[in-house]
Amino acid sequence: MNLKSKLIFFILIISTFSFIWGLGIGVYKWFPYFYLLEAKQIFSTGFKKEINENIPIDNTFVQKHTESIGEKSLLLKREKLIKKVIFNKSFFNIINEKINDNSEKITTDIYNNKINAVLTYAPKSKECLRIYIQGHGGDPFFYSYHNKLLKYFLNEGCDFLSMSMTGLGINEGSFSYPSRYGQMILDKNMAKDHKNYAFFYDKNNPNLDPLALFITPHYKIIKSLTSNYKDTSIMGISGGGWYTVWLSALIPNIKFSVSYAGSLPMEYRKFEGIGGDWEQQNSQIYDYVSYWELYKLMTLDETGKTNRQAILVYNDQDDCCFYNPYAQHFKSIIDELNWKNFNVIIDENDKHTMNVELIKEVYQSRK
Repeated sequence: MNLKSKLIFFILIISTFSFIWGLGIGVYKWFPYFYLLEAKQIFSTGFKKEINENIPIDNTFVQKHTESIGEKSLLLKREKLIKKVIFNKSFFNIINEKINDNSEKITTDIYNNKINAVLTYAPKSKECLRIYIQGHGGDPFFYSYHNKLLKYFLNEGCDFLSMSMTGLGINEGSFSYPSRYGQMILDKNMAKDHKNYAFFYDKNNPNLDPLALFITPHYKIIKSLTSNYKDTSIMGISGGGWYTVWLSALIPNIKFSVSYAGSLPMEYRKFEGIGGDWEQQNSQIYDYVSYWELYKLMTLDETGKTNRQAILVYNDQDDCCFYNPYAQHFKSIIDELNWKNFNVIIDENDKHTMNVELIKEVYQSRK
């Protein structure tokens, strides 16, 4: 084989390999699909786009997307979502470990990765449970607003469950899971970056979305507790607010929910600062369910009746995300739609924090 033939053969091999790998990236989302997707979003949202009349979100759009979906359809969607993001019940164990006379650690595991929560008992329980989930900040006990809410609700006679996101805070540590390329092993720092969970694939559970790694452990811990209480509610900030939306949508036992600076519908994600983290926008699950539908599901019980209450709170000048004018635009749509038991509140705050007094007020004014 002469030099020219060798060169042609080499080019054919490289071209064939590139074609096959490119096809795998596009169709099967092989590496580095999710990194390319993230890069695209960074470049596409790198320039601020002013909100204006051309934004493709109005009452007509939302009504077409949600009002045409009946309660039965949404209940069916809830069932299908559970199959996509929740592992089989037999997959999990719940372990309770006493911390002191007033609290215990609750642990479950997913692929031998520990996910923890701390349950603190009220001195005089009124059979109510308040669930709190911290966002990407990590450990809820590091934040004064969590600690103030903990003290307040304990004094109100409610037990208090404190949780962190997967890979963060009280769940900090290495993390491993199956993928199409073998076992993925993330060190402690890699486990904090949630796009690194995107390669999840379990051949024994092929229909599960990577969001299962985030949602299932929290879902299982909460479900293990709700039967012990007459009144269960949930709140969370930032990524914890995102968790609040998902868990409330999937668990009808949660009667009241407050998502704080946690999400906006996908239509707002083109604007600067509204993109959110990997789990908020890049999962394929969002081809199946919209945030509008998740918000509606937050108010539907197991029979499809709108007798649960949900509130989304945003800080008008939040130094992180989901701020005005986008939050206000979203609120105006929700106000005009007048969804039953679903409200949006805009608080005056230039920090990515919770207003404890506002939380107290919305709880005191519960329907």
